[in-house]
Amino acid sequence: MRKVFHVELTSEDGCTEFTLPATPYALLDAVERLWLAEGEAPGWEILQSDAFPGISMYLDRRGTLPELNALAQRLVALDEQGLAIVEGLTLMEPGPQGEPIPLPRLIDLAYSTDCCHLVEGVVTDAQLGRFCAENGFVPETDDLPDAAFALLDFVRIGKQFREAEGGVFTRVGYVQRHDELKQVYNTLDLSLKKPDYAILAELPDGSRVELPTPMGETVPDEPARCVDCAAPVLNGLTAMRSTLDQLARHLAELETDGELPKYKAVLAATGCDDVAQALVLADKLDHYSFDPELREPDEVASGCLRGLLPEADLAALLPNVNLHRYGQMIMEQCGGKLTGYGYVRQTVGPVQDVEPRTDGFEMELN
Repeated sequence: MRKVFHVELTSEDGCTEFTLPATPYALLDAVERLWLAEGEAPGWEILQSDAFPGISMYLDRRGTLPELNALAQRLVALDEQGLAIVEGLTLMEPGPQGEPIPLPRLIDLAYSTDCCHLVEGVVTDAQLGRFCAENGFVPETDDLPDAAFALLDFVRIGKQFREAEGGVFTRVGYVQRHDELKQVYNTLDLSLKKPDYAILAELPDGSRVELPTPMGETVPDEPARCVDCAAPVLNGLTAMRSTLDQLARHLAELETDGELPKYKAVLAATGCDDVAQALVLADKLDHYSFDPELREPDEVASGCLRGLLPEADLAALLPNVNLHRYGQMIMEQCGGKLTGYGYVRQTVGPVQDVEPRTDGFEMELN
């Protein structure tokens, strides 16, 4: 999937960079790693927009992250011509050019591309005037000899058409609206909620299935790609469908038991990028300790000292200790790692990066 926006997400206690559009689990995961306070909404800022240059100037920053993701999901589905029409529709909006447009309105504009005509390559009044005259939109010029036709004031003709139609020029061509805009925003479900599946898998024919498969149903022996996963670090990985189904059952159980954040932290700490290894780690979570409250080396150091010293001695010592460096030293000695979910330490030995598979398995998808 192409990416539309590269954004920075922020909260009082966290910040992360992220790309949109995002799958439901990826969006939930990003918000989880911001450590939001109760009632706090994530802030966002667009760092880069490849699919729609200049989009930043149109966006009202008061929109929500789900709204921005919904806009990105629509934009990524459009081709260059569709994006040009959206650009044209933003230019047609009333008010000063460049004035921020609320995200709900931008979403409606993005879904209204079939309400417009686009004349590609026509980007000036002169080009528009010649196009109209050559294509029968100016009946008075139909029977003119070529020499007389060449003397027409195409700039004036084009300007008259543009002003009468309310059209605009974009980088790709001339956009003219011929129908009422669609009202789509109010029909969208933009709530942040967990999907019904643990894994959404894509099959070789492009179809998608939700995993785990209902109990009692046979799981076909075919390759599949993980498109959306309760552990988003595994998105994009491939395996046999039966293997992904087995992993999905593990993920569902971990979610029920409240162990999913720990599992995601272990995956991140070990650098796991293989479904088979992810299954192994799901069975070995008791080999790791996990503290979601420790997010920085300073906190690791403070937590360690609190376990060693009385509170009075701790209060006297803390102002005189380089907690950041001490925390780094502790992690180096015990092999612990900080992740976006918290602190992970293998209970026997340091956290080891998992070994990549060497069986050469690759999934063939269209």
